[in-house]
Amino acid sequence: MHRSSRPPFVALLVVILVAACTSTSSPSAPPSPTTPASDLPSSPAPSIDAAAVYAAIAAQVEQIRGLRPTAAITPVLLDEAQLEANLAQDFDRENPPALVAVAQDELSELGLLPAGSSLRQAEIDLRAGQVAGYYSALRKQLFVVSRSGGIGPTQRVTYAHEFTHQLQDQNFDLATLGLDSPDQGDRSLARLSLVEGDAVTAQTTWMSQNLTAGDLAQVLADASDPTAVAALTNAPPFLRTIALFPYTAGETFVGVLIATGGEAAVNGAFGQPPASTEQILHPAAYLAHEAPLAVSLPGGLATSLGQGWRQAGLDTLGELQIRTWLSVDGVAQATATTAAAGWGGDRLAVLDGPAGARALALVTRWDAATDPDEFASAVASAVAAMPGTVLVGTTAATRTVRVVVAPTSALAESLLAALGS
Repeated sequence: MHRSSRPPFVALLVVILVAACTSTSSPSAPPSPTTPASDLPSSPAPSIDAAAVYAAIAAQVEQIRGLRPTAAITPVLLDEAQLEANLAQDFDRENPPALVAVAQDELSELGLLPAGSSLRQAEIDLRAGQVAGYYSALRKQLFVVSRSGGIGPTQRVTYAHEFTHQLQDQNFDLATLGLDSPDQGDRSLARLSLVEGDAVTAQTTWMSQNLTAGDLAQVLADASDPTAVAALTNAPPFLRTIALFPYTAGETFVGVLIATGGEAAVNGAFGQPPASTEQILHPAAYLAHEAPLAVSLPGGLATSLGQGWRQAGLDTLGELQIRTWLSVDGVAQATATTAAAGWGGDRLAVLDGPAGARALALVTRWDAATDPDEFASAVASAVAAMPGTVLVGTTAATRTVRVVVAPTSALAESLLAALGS
């Protein structure tokens, strides 16, 4: 089925996929798919039949998406206080403190998190201000945020989005996608873009078919709430970009799949999910099965720095995060985009040493002969103001660029040498 384009304000309805709590009982059977949601009350009312509202929307989304649920889940309404408590609890459950510390160190070293900032608090603040609802693949539960406790247009839109996640999970098993792999950040972000892009596209189609002009005005007003807008604008730019990407770029990616093969192509992508944000940014790379280039780091990186050093974490940045890193750290957006566009693969190591010392080692591979020089030039500009010593090495024959950050020049030179050529 053809899906309409996204209204400009839908990007404000950022809905983060996070783990939830315990499940609830099942809803009643859905009515006929032809029941229009616009016939339902658009404002909360004491007499509203919540089960009937949700059942009608579910039936409509089933028709849009061409999928059927395998089990019923009753949506749970949350107020903002309950949401924030849930998000903090879920964040701590999903993110062990050691992994959060590594990620915080990585972002701080790259200049992407303001000095003294808490990554945990920044994430929770952003989500609490933006989340309108979420589906928990872990707990098999669906939440919708409502300040009034009623079901208005925004809650109905949110349910259409989250019910799509329920359909995805029950038909394709979201747990198999590895959406939270701690050492595969780029791949996880790409796969989340498929998940969210599909849900945004289904949600947008549902909106165009079922909401009145008055309903759309209310959704826009809710999305423009000063608290929600402030949560987005006050977030560190890097986190804001990463949070929005799965919804905006993901919708474009899914649109290309639908244009090439309809809903069957979207369904097929869950069996062969994207492997990198490069494939999301450039859908032709996904359609051509252009996999990332393999990049590995040599063993013994930590020992090359001396006694007391250890490897704290590994990750892959990918095209999106490299582009965002460059632009946040002062490289012009157009230059950053060009410099990152030839990305082939990368691997990043975070190294911890004595007395809180820290180092980073990044190895990147590039697609074309001119790509390494473009990236090396851009990254040299981005890291110019970073503390410590930053060294950049390029090997034209293998189209490889190595970047190291260390507290002293001697340590940086040792680390660059350990990465080889």
